Amino acid sequence: MGAYYGSIHICSTDTEEIVEIVKRLAAQEKLKFLISPCINGWISVYSSERGQNPTAITVIAQQFSGHLINLILYHDDFFYYEYYRGHQLINAYSSDPEYFGTISREEKSRLTGKPEVFADLLSELPNNQTTIEEIAEVLAVSSPEKREELSLKSVERLQQLEAGTNPADINELPYDQVFIAASQFYRFAKLFNISNASTCYEYLQDDEDEEIERWKEFVHIPDPSIEFRRFF
Repeated sequence: MGAYYGSIHICSTDTEEIVEIVKRLAAQEKLKFLISPCINGWISVYSSERGQNPTAITVIAQQFSGHLINLILYHDDFFYYEYYRGHQLINAYSSDPEYFGTISREEKSRLTGKPEVFADLLSELPNNQTTIEEIAEVLAVSSPEKREELSLKSVERLQQLEAGTNPADINELPYDQVFIAASQFYRFAKLFNISNASTCYEYLQDDEDEEIERWKEFVHIPDPSIEFRRFF
């Protein structure tokens, strides 16, 4: 099974405001969250259910008028994002719109990346030199035939490594160079200076936090000490 990431990234420096919004959301939806400090102008929110609960992003966007990006990598198979601004969904994107089945032409169009919508966001991000053209390059969707060709090459490379004399090579495999969706996911997050995108709530709770920037400053919602006292 491939990597499975899901997180919401909020362009804000006001951590207290985001914490209060998430507290209300946690009580309403019975979800648990981890919230990062502000890093490179972003506060990241990781919800339980691997960040896949669709209510989380919509509720936060209703209460926060700035820029929000919901990032998802599904089993290394497809990359998906939603971009909100001014309480509205501005753009949604899927690297493989028909992954779960055939959809209408209108729905495919809705899931097409529109790099130009990020112009205002790019101008507000600190120390960011990303261009619209660079975003467009990352979001370029290969044909189904090309995706199949690259997928077969990925499987072949993995099989070659597995059959090699040094199994440790598997752990060093650069997934962003093997899986198309993973490459798009990592490159997209990097273009916006988003840190700690390559994880989700469950991974973090399983102590997979070695490479997480400023992990000790993360806040858990609800407060774990309050949750603990309920049992006594």
